[in-house]
Amino acid sequence: MNVVQKLIQLSSSEVEYLREASFLPPHLAEIVRSAQLASDGSFSLHVSREVAEGFRSALTDQLAKTGFDVDYEVTGEGRMLEELIDRFYVGDGT
Repeated sequence: MNVVQKLIQLSSSEVEYLREASFLPPHLAEIVRSAQLASDGSFSLHVSREVAEGFRSALTDQLAKTGFDVDYEVTGEGRMLEELIDRFYVGDGT
């Protein structure tokens, strides 16, 4: 069976945020540490659907905890988390 890999491109600030994140499980933190620097200054990861969903789950949990202020307005961290959740989306492939 062929495992489909998705290319995820991240900015340096997104990679820094994820590298410093204490909410990622160890196996996901290791994947972030292995991100490859591209010539344009972005970082790239190749992840399976399962790994992408693991990131989305961890990011969604963090968004619920820290992504909104007392008036339920999205914070700066919340906007970054929402963007990352979208970036790690892997469609059904159809």
